[in-house]
Amino acid sequence: MIIMSDLFKDVLKDSESLFKNEVALDPEFTPKQIPFRESENQYIATCIKPLFQKRSGKNLIIKGSPGIGKTLACKNVLRELEETTDDIIPIYINCWKKNSTYQITLEICKALDYKFVHNKRTDELISIITEKLNRKSSVLIFDEIDKIQELDILYSLVENLFRKTIILITNEETWLYRLDNRLKSRLIPDQLDFRPYTLEETKEILKQRIGYAFPSNIISLDEVNKIAQKTHELKDLRTGLFLLKESAEIAESTSSKKIENSHVETAISKIKDFKKPVELDEDEQQILSIIKSNSDKTTSEIYSIYKEANGLKSERTFQRKIKNLEKLNLVKVDEITNIQGRSFKIKPLIEF
Repeated sequence: MIIMSDLFKDVLKDSESLFKNEVALDPEFTPKQIPFRESENQYIATCIKPLFQKRSGKNLIIKGSPGIGKTLACKNVLRELEETTDDIIPIYINCWKKNSTYQITLEICKALDYKFVHNKRTDELISIITEKLNRKSSVLIFDEIDKIQELDILYSLVENLFRKTIILITNEETWLYRLDNRLKSRLIPDQLDFRPYTLEETKEILKQRIGYAFPSNIISLDEVNKIAQKTHELKDLRTGLFLLKESAEIAESTSSKKIENSHVETAISKIKDFKKPVELDEDEQQILSIIKSNSDKTTSEIYSIYKEANGLKSERTFQRKIKNLEKLNLVKVDEITNIQGRSFKIKPLIEF
């Protein structure tokens, strides 16, 4: 005799699902209309418009804290550009995911539908993509540019593309000031600052996404206000999207046909887990592991241990890796002064 389990007896039927279009709550989803970023969209478009007259456009650096619509605005402009003309090649690269010259070069090859990359050197591929891009005009967007490991690809594109607009997106206010002067003088970028959304703007954006994602009357205005308040407090729209999706999934797990206060409160209690995952390359992982085992040693001591452990990077590259770990709040670097002069101690800031 087979005994039936009750584990799934309360699952909602497809027709009862709280979701109409779950994708609308994905941070990567780009709505047709991007509210409260009209002036920013127009500014980006203005930098691109000279390309329509077969002149080079303006380069642009876009700054602002995470989760306030920088990527969304740029993707929206690229989409409209694709719908308007075939004479301008649009390319978007996320430097968080692809941060080396070779990886970025392969991504551009992929965007250009160039498949013959096997056994070709990076410089060969760069020459090929440059030749292909120069057949038309191009707009190249490098998102999270502060995560890039090498600037070679930017030098090459800035120097060798005839008609282009290069857009660099960063969360770091001072990234441009730390940029190599030779590259800065070639880019000569305009700057566009994205301001954080107000509470009312946050609320309206979340309402728009709710309209895309859910059928009518799934969530009350009180619960929307509560989610909007938390989102505005953390100044990251991705928080609000997470809370809406999580609240709906919690509601569905209890077979509720609406998102109630208890579901929202439970979702908010999980917010500490809502953060961008830290992605480190192999060298950064190795260096971080060494720091963990040798807390409060100086940078020069850590570098010596790293080299003894067959670390392959130069001291200059090693220092850049340390700065990246510091930016990610994984290590703390303290300056110390003693009889030998000035040095720096490193200690980990995370539990391993």
